[in-house]
Amino acid sequence: MLPEWPRVLGTPLVNGVLKAQPEDFVVEEVFPVEFSGDGEFDWLWIEKRGDNTEYVAKQLARLAGVQPKAVTYSGQKDRHAVTRQWFCVHLPGKNFPAWEVPESETWKILRKGRHRQKLRLGSHRYNHFTLCLSDLAGDIDDLNQRLSMVLVQGFPNYFGEQRFGHHGGNIDACRQWFAGEIKPARFERSMYLSAARSLLFNEVLAQRVLDGSWNTGLDGDVYALRDSGSVFSAERDNETIARLASGDIQATGPLFGKAGRIVVNGLAAEREETVYAQYPYFCTGLLKHGLSLERRALRLIAKDFQWQFTGNKSLELSFSLPRGCFATALVRELISYPLAS
Repeated sequence: MLPEWPRVLGTPLVNGVLKAQPEDFVVEEVFPVEFSGDGEFDWLWIEKRGDNTEYVAKQLARLAGVQPKAVTYSGQKDRHAVTRQWFCVHLPGKNFPAWEVPESETWKILRKGRHRQKLRLGSHRYNHFTLCLSDLAGDIDDLNQRLSMVLVQGFPNYFGEQRFGHHGGNIDACRQWFAGEIKPARFERSMYLSAARSLLFNEVLAQRVLDGSWNTGLDGDVYALRDSGSVFSAERDNETIARLASGDIQATGPLFGKAGRIVVNGLAAEREETVYAQYPYFCTGLLKHGLSLERRALRLIAKDFQWQFTGNKSLELSFSLPRGCFATALVRELISYPLAS
């Protein structure tokens, strides 16, 4: 089981349901594209419901008569949701396929075009979310206060439960793999490494939430620019504190790996080393598999965050987050909801 990482606003006083149906969780890549009209790549803007990204990619390869590796996408999207994202199929020397999707499929092509450039992983910068929280019960005044506070101060940038598998199964499998008890497939290895790094990050962030430094910084922190995500070291002086308060920069936590040129020190380093000492087997395994240290913002401030109550028991949220960030990290500050079974 996963830890119950601390919330900035404490335990919510409203219970509700997230993803009562796929239409309650809509995700769309924010990624405008101007096609060249020629080249070897077909780009497809696809809406899917109840399917994972990898499944759709394999079906596209089958329709085009190419190997699965010829199909790429920018990011993985939720299965239990309605999502819209770009896929790309490499078709050197081939005509533009008809792309006739069987009626039995739960995905459809909304737009297509030919382009000279390949779509690569991580190409889009933001995802836009439209969520419906249903069956709300509890202190709605408290929920309204939480909405206003999240709008202004943001929320902790935890990795969501999806990253860790059913009941944290990816974490357990990674521990078994590192101990030599199992030999996972190549795709599973990537998931397990990602889950281990995400656990370490969440544990560091949890410590920073508890000591109140998740949004104010500590001596020795490494910071990230709000829009570009570029990281840099700086003294925690009045200017840095003011930029943190405005949301222009954010303190960062580790995606564990071999340290590079920019590293934390002082109090920030102490927080991270405390967590590493609790999970030595993950740290050793991640280094063994060649992971390099990266940094991730500890706080997120949602772009264009809006909400409206629809009836007495439902709340609709609309906002955008950088790629790789989880809408559930925002939702868990607002309401308590059951995890998918």
